Amino acid sequence: MRNDASPSVHELLVVAMRHHQGGRFIEAERLYAQILQSDPRHADALHLLGVLAHQTGRHDAAAVLIGKAILENARVPAFHNNLGNTLKAQGRLHDADAAYQRALALKPDYFDAYYNLGLIRQAQDRLDEAIACYEKVLAHNPDHAEAHNNRGNALQAQGKFEPALAAYGQALRCKPNFADAHSNAGNVLRALGNADAAIDRYTRALAHQAKHSEALHNLGIVLLEQGRLEEAAAASRRALALKPNYAAAHCAFGNTLTEQGNAAAAVASFRRALELDQDFAEAALGLMTAAVPVYADTVAESLAAADNFSRALDELKAWDGARPGRLGKAVGSHQPFYLAYRPADIGALLARYGDVVSAAAAAHWRPSPVGRRAPSARLRLGIVSGQVRQHPAWEVILRGIVAHIDRQRFEIHLYHTGALKDAETEWARNHVDRFVQGPKPVKEWLDEFHHDQPDILFYPELGMDPAACALAALRLAPVQVASWGHPVTTGLPNIDIYLSGELIEGPQAAQHYRERLVRLPGTGVCTESSGLRAEPWAAQLRLPNVVRFAICQQPIKFDPMDDGLLVRIAKEVGACEFWLASPLKLQWAAARLQHRLAAAFRDAGLDPDAHLRVTPWLPRGQFLGFLDEMDVYLDCPAFSGYTTAWQAVHRGMPVVTLEGNFLRQRLAAGLLRQIGITEGIVSSREAYVETAVHFAQRCRKPKARARWRESTSAAAASADGNLAAVRSLERTLIAAVQIRTG
Repeated sequence: MRNDASPSVHELLVVAMRHHQGGRFIEAERLYAQILQSDPRHADALHLLGVLAHQTGRHDAAAVLIGKAILENARVPAFHNNLGNTLKAQGRLHDADAAYQRALALKPDYFDAYYNLGLIRQAQDRLDEAIACYEKVLAHNPDHAEAHNNRGNALQAQGKFEPALAAYGQALRCKPNFADAHSNAGNVLRALGNADAAIDRYTRALAHQAKHSEALHNLGIVLLEQGRLEEAAAASRRALALKPNYAAAHCAFGNTLTEQGNAAAAVASFRRALELDQDFAEAALGLMTAAVPVYADTVAESLAAADNFSRALDELKAWDGARPGRLGKAVGSHQPFYLAYRPADIGALLARYGDVVSAAAAAHWRPSPVGRRAPSARLRLGIVSGQVRQHPAWEVILRGIVAHIDRQRFEIHLYHTGALKDAETEWARNHVDRFVQGPKPVKEWLDEFHHDQPDILFYPELGMDPAACALAALRLAPVQVASWGHPVTTGLPNIDIYLSGELIEGPQAAQHYRERLVRLPGTGVCTESSGLRAEPWAAQLRLPNVVRFAICQQPIKFDPMDDGLLVRIAKEVGACEFWLASPLKLQWAAARLQHRLAAAFRDAGLDPDAHLRVTPWLPRGQFLGFLDEMDVYLDCPAFSGYTTAWQAVHRGMPVVTLEGNFLRQRLAAGLLRQIGITEGIVSSREAYVETAVHFAQRCRKPKARARWRESTSAAAASADGNLAAVRSLERTLIAAVQIRTG
């Protein structure tokens, strides 16, 4: 006979549930355990104790307890739904999917299960199915803010950015202070290139939830993309202070540290991200690229870069081998762009890199076999670039092709993978047969190519854009071509031809490329003079007889072993200034270079303050005015500049360039050969100094300087309008397609 003073199992359960709902988990757990002591097969107590274990992070115990509840009563939909939640937390997505489906089989209108199934399908990259689940929930409850938000996330993953923004707007209509929806809308706006609007959204998210680590993480990413490195680092640090085990934030912080030139700290951040998530492919790629310093402070650091990258590549390959299927989706997120700035033969390293990423990308994306398009009078040339805007890759390499290629023989499809647009983007849109504006996820680009079936895919500047790099790792057209927007071999096994110029390649150049090297006439490009007017530069007063040397390229390109050249020039010229042009991004590098050069000058007994100058970043018109105030353009020996040398000769400046073995050390020399002015091309370090000194002496004679600049400017016109390169390109592409397709 029951003692009336003792509560019944039902009464205990009611009290336990009241504690549970009130967040008093210790009391609830004690009562659930008490019930199970008297009735070990009590399904509700087993289930609720399992839910509590899940809520407190004990997912293994939760799965066991809820599983026991189901053994006692398999007809309760909530049991299966909550088992799915526990399995999802364990990363057992397939099993969780099955649990939610069992819940829905028992209760077809169980909308919580539909919502949870949507989350699983989204995590499995089954995005259409995820969206369908959310839409079922929203048909029942249009004010379900979380369903709107996650529907937006799925649409964003599909590259459907405008519908995603609308979904986030609906979520915020339902819940105006929904920080997640603000942050996710910011991600869409960032992808669309609207950085200011993205920052505003992240700021709103943080106004509603000051400790929103994801919003801080995302804010750090967009600030990094804007070049606001200190602010980006601060945002990442705040995110990590709130959530120390946030692997994605460690990876993003690693990216910022890399761009700040702090390679050692970047490596530590990427390693920490991998400790937290051993399958984090973006962190594994970031670790590889961080082995190459953005900026080298010493000769030893520069010389060690290639070996360090080789070891890092071995580590990446081992990581990939231990985790098959993880790397492919991340290909393109990090690229060994800065390796080209170090003075070594990097062709074999890039080929090893190409093998790893191409195999991984193919295994993940599994692109459709390249078909043969029906015969047509015109070949379909697809151009894939993230820089269809005012950018050197567009202006030097691409614009002339789009303007002058024979449209009777070629149909042009231009895939602009970047988000930034300007007047040049609109010009391009109006001068091609089909224009596709990005950004898009890789899957969406693959669908575009599968639909269009290009005969040729042309990647003019591989190494700069994540989407282009991911796509170039795959075989997507019968003929795939690259060019020298980034002047090194791509290393990718699926790139067939590398387009260069006969004047910018040495006699043994073919051995530097994995691709078949094709030397087009001249420098291989067909440029046009911009016609941009020079604007006054706020020049400092020049003392009498002082010669001004312009050092106009990115400071990170200047190798420490070349610092002594400037010291020797200064000693022989006497009164002279070396003007460094600060870049728009990585502005810290100009100060680092000035500091490094100052040490070299002091070591040689020279006063660096008498010789070294830095001008802030200048808009194009003011930069031309800056060139007008300079006397001699000193090309960077380790990484020659084409665009800045092209601008310099158009302003009449004499150019001194040390022609090396690799394409990246020969660009200015090829330009000078094309305009017929070769006295500034040298082949030794001694000659570089001698020629710079000679040019400086000539510039000290005002009338001679004026005549020299006038003749150089006149000759510079022959740098442009190289239609022979376009005609040769046409013949090359036609022949390549004929060989490939039989």
